[in-house]
Amino acid sequence: MKIKTFIIFIYTIAGLAISALTAFMTFFIINEPIGMKMFLKILFSILTVLPIIILISYYFGKYLSDKFSFIQKRLKMIEKEDFSQAEHHNNIDELQQIDQSMNLLSVEMERLIKDLKNKNKNLSNMLISMAHDIKTPITILNGYLDEIEDDLIEKEKIPLTLKSMKQEVDFLNELTVDMLNFISSLQTTRKREKIALYRFIEDEVLPIILIHNRIEFINRIDTNFVVEFNRTDMKKICINLLSNAYKYTTQGYIKIELQDEVLCFENSGKEIKDEYKEKIFEPFFTISKSKNRKQSGLGLGLSIVKNLSENNGYCCYLKENDGEKTTFCLSKKELSKVL
Repeated sequence: MKIKTFIIFIYTIAGLAISALTAFMTFFIINEPIGMKMFLKILFSILTVLPIIILISYYFGKYLSDKFSFIQKRLKMIEKEDFSQAEHHNNIDELQQIDQSMNLLSVEMERLIKDLKNKNKNLSNMLISMAHDIKTPITILNGYLDEIEDDLIEKEKIPLTLKSMKQEVDFLNELTVDMLNFISSLQTTRKREKIALYRFIEDEVLPIILIHNRIEFINRIDTNFVVEFNRTDMKKICINLLSNAYKYTTQGYIKIELQDEVLCFENSGKEIKDEYKEKIFEPFFTISKSKNRKQSGLGLGLSIVKNLSENNGYCCYLKENDGEKTTFCLSKKELSKVL
């Protein structure tokens, strides 16, 4: 039964019951006996009121029916991934709240679906790239094994061959670790804690980074500055950004500092071309087109940084790149909208 029919039916029954009860109670109070003549008057009164009751219930039922039809239409739009916002004036507070909740639901569903599609796309690209990257070292290892099996490698060259094979195994291990880190970065549930950033970088990050003597490292973060972040995520972000900085900085400096509560990683490394600036956070994108895999890398570092930043309510972006310095920044999403 449709809501309009249901309202008319309920209101008509309720109206008839109230009218009959009122009429009978009236004669009961005035203590008048109800004869046939009086009964006919009561019946006439009820039949006279009945069309009014039906008319009122019809318009009220139509009003509610239109409101619920609008809600049903919005739900069908969301089902078809149409997240257009819509305002519908309501005189009933509860219906107005439902409309507002529908708009919030629409916004959140759009965000979640877009996020899932991006993650699905990234995972698909990851599998394609992984299959391609795994193929080369496996082919090399199979070639070495065939040569060893067929005694095609001289005895004195076996140590060098084993060294080359170990390099390919190390590459596969590095690829596996990066893939697992990338998949982990897609998980959005993070336990955050307060981190004293200066000591954190000095004690937990720098010992892992290989620092060249010709590069000066500068830590200008206030020793009292505390950030609320997942500890493991912050460590991965710092390691990735600093490792990239050292990779592309042959001499000069690498600096970490705060600029209006925005964490900045600055270095005097090579300039990033304009054509690459919009792509550097994409998975498997590398600036270096060298066939040397150690030099070009796997292209997952900045995409991992981007995912981990967003999972903690932050945004990582390239702020400056003018040939003299390159600056990556990490800021809360509210601040990043202003910058």
